Amino acid sequence: MKIATNVQRDAFGGITISNLALFDWLEDKNDTIVGLELITGRHILGAVIFRRYLPSFFSHHIINGIDIIPRFSWEKMGNPRKRWGVLIETTKNIIRQEEPDVVLVNGTYYVSWILAQAAKDLGIPIVLRYAGVLQRESNHKNYFVRRRLLAYEQWLASTADAVIFPSSLCERVVEKEILGYSIKRSVVIPNPAKAHTTQRFEPKGRFTIATIGRWTAIKNFQAFIALHKELLNEHWPHRAIMVTSNWDERFGISETIERKDPMSHDDIQRFYHSINLLIVPSHFETFCNVAAEALLNGASVLISKNVGFSEVLHRAGLGRMVIDSFDDPMKVAEAVKRLAKTKLSKRERDKVASILDPQEIHQRILNVLNKVIKGKI
Repeated sequence: MKIATNVQRDAFGGITISNLALFDWLEDKNDTIVGLELITGRHILGAVIFRRYLPSFFSHHIINGIDIIPRFSWEKMGNPRKRWGVLIETTKNIIRQEEPDVVLVNGTYYVSWILAQAAKDLGIPIVLRYAGVLQRESNHKNYFVRRRLLAYEQWLASTADAVIFPSSLCERVVEKEILGYSIKRSVVIPNPAKAHTTQRFEPKGRFTIATIGRWTAIKNFQAFIALHKELLNEHWPHRAIMVTSNWDERFGISETIERKDPMSHDDIQRFYHSINLLIVPSHFETFCNVAAEALLNGASVLISKNVGFSEVLHRAGLGRMVIDSFDDPMKVAEAVKRLAKTKLSKRERDKVASILDPQEIHQRILNVLNKVIKGKI
């Protein structure tokens, strides 16, 4: 099977992490990957993360959109199909050249939309793998922008021959808020995760809390800052770390919060072993790869019920790591102090590992792709 899919070189992103896990699993099989990447900058780093793949397995196509995407934002223009026509045609030429059996579209942003437009024109089966609900991601934008983006997301979700959701939460939100009806050709498959090492070395010194991710409105980093301030007011000794890009000084970040820049995937895996608790204050996430990886590497996590990974935690008997919301810093501080008294056991880690086993999950994804190709879904 030849699979065409959108890729990006940012090792900090969830789509990249999920893609690399799937590629690693497929590499010693008979399947091949056509990776399509759209760039919008004049300067880009080499795609180091893809260099380990043989050209016979992974063909990397880079489309330059610097003269189009920054000028014609789909948040402002009425018809991106017209403005972005050259990008769609370029993508179609790549698909004609490579002749993939199926197109696996990751996420719902503009690159996914362009790839799906090209595949639809050429009659190539499309599988949409949700990795963020665009309407929730743009909830802070004005009404007219949200309405435009909703139309694009509705088209993408309704056009796909099958949809893979990383959580039941994501499926419910899309059916209720995006489409307004139940999707018949859908399946819930959590994102895979595995530990960097089987050994866990307990961090020394003060109890360390951390949060990880891009600085966007939906990540709600303000709640982490408020939590840190509350713990300081209660004179509860701890160390606070934020791993993020685009550090936003407007939110009055305390000098006692340490900042670390985005890391490579291997470095972030090692970072999990240096912390006690990962805080995920997001207003909403379809899954949350970093929470899954942190837990499998021995760190406890604290997330809300609006994060898809909460379903895995409940299945594994780890409901103590899930709270309703991060709205009240005092209640969040109480939850942190409770978790500090209870260590994550190996049995609990193993239970989560069995639920997120990459072998089983990737086989399920491959089964969906095969069924779509054969028209059996």
